[in-house]
Amino acid sequence: MKSLIKPIIIGLGLLWNLPSYAAPATTTTPIKKAAPVHQVSTNHINGPSNLPETGTKYLPIDLDTPGQSFVSTGPYLGVPLQYSGSNLIINNPNINEDVSLLNLRKNINKRLAQMGGPHCVDHAHLLLSGQIEAQAFYKKGGPGSNSSDINVTTVNLDSYILGPSSWTSGLMSFSYEDDIGSEAGVIATTHRVSNSRLFVNKAFIIVGDFAQSPFYGTIGQMYVPFGTYSTSFVTSPMTKTLFRTKDRALLVGYQGQTPCTFYGSIYAFRGDAKIPSNSKRINNGGINVGYRAKKEGSGMDIGAGVLANIADSFGLQRTLNGPGVWGGFGAGAYNACGPGGTGPCGSESIVHRVPAYEMRAMFDIGEHWDLLAEYIFASTAFNPNDATFKSIGAKPQALNAEIAYSFCAFNRPNSIAVGYGMTKEALMLGLPAQRWGVVWNTSIWRDTLESLEFRHDRDYAGSATSSGNNIPGPTPSGLSDNVLTAQFDIYF
Repeated sequence: MKSLIKPIIIGLGLLWNLPSYAAPATTTTPIKKAAPVHQVSTNHINGPSNLPETGTKYLPIDLDTPGQSFVSTGPYLGVPLQYSGSNLIINNPNINEDVSLLNLRKNINKRLAQMGGPHCVDHAHLLLSGQIEAQAFYKKGGPGSNSSDINVTTVNLDSYILGPSSWTSGLMSFSYEDDIGSEAGVIATTHRVSNSRLFVNKAFIIVGDFAQSPFYGTIGQMYVPFGTYSTSFVTSPMTKTLFRTKDRALLVGYQGQTPCTFYGSIYAFRGDAKIPSNSKRINNGGINVGYRAKKEGSGMDIGAGVLANIADSFGLQRTLNGPGVWGGFGAGAYNACGPGGTGPCGSESIVHRVPAYEMRAMFDIGEHWDLLAEYIFASTAFNPNDATFKSIGAKPQALNAEIAYSFCAFNRPNSIAVGYGMTKEALMLGLPAQRWGVVWNTSIWRDTLESLEFRHDRDYAGSATSSGNNIPGPTPSGLSDNVLTAQFDIYF
């Protein structure tokens, strides 16, 4: 999809007199001219009276601050810069975030050069951004299984550190825990508000300068680039729920700087799930490669990846299961063994590693149509002592496919998307076997996203069985659930 794999920041820092409802020339949203700049202070950069009406516009502020440093704010990563319906990607997967930040910094320096100002070199910058997300949903399932809730599902505060060297930058991201104590065991209480703990979600250092070299390196706590998990839906795709992996890793990558280019990265980390013989060594890692092209309003991105051991993924470390059922290989790390925990303890000691492969393709066709598909599958089955499906070693896989149409209505961008997802041999994680859905996204106010989603989930057959660490998995119903979700996001 347009900018699916290139998260953008809305007007990071100060957008130099950018009109409130400007949009890229490739969208159907009307473009308004920027108002002339009046009485430019001598303490700021003297820029042109009117900026170009196309392209992304970034500008940091106050370069003459004493000490050559400053703090500024800019809306959250992953949200479109302007009102562009085709860019209403509301579920940012945080994959390849280091690449997005390096592209952002290159863009900032380019804009400053166009306005006659210095590059962001020899200045220390701290850019703050954040997100608050609220949801309300109603779920109708089999007899006696209806449920509803209102929840604050996401709170993030990101700190992007630039410089003072042009080659160094970093990101610290803080998030909060929205789980109930009985579900996550984070705090020994079932009072949900009392469990609103703050924690470090991501923290990594980047060495690279895309204005000088396409090569870069990253070290720290991050989501490794296995899969992309892009989506227009409120609900995370099952590929992401099962396979997305975050760890403390070292990564080296190449990102071409032309519209049509290859890219790739290789990374390594010491995972939590391990066989006894390599418990004290770096034992996991992967490769991600791809090719992207953009020309005359259309574009594509195709790629593939491999991960050495999916037992370290979030889906297998911490399942969606309730009390009394397997909580994942890392269940003990979440205090799941004690009162109020998710279920019986897991074990990080596994018999052998289980590699997985990922394939993806994304296309934007003209100004309105966007398609994506992603398929991830384990290359070998788990040992029956680690995870099973129907009494044999489980070999999980997942698929997500979507098509979206973007349009302008009431002078606001809109998009409607339909999608299909499926899993196989993933019952032990509490995931459905199949999912169909439709979602409508819009942006009524600047720096906000409003969404309404309907999804239909079908469970595994009632005869299916599963387990993890020889602990029983959930009992499937063979029935279907219908879920209606409304979501409101505000960014700063």
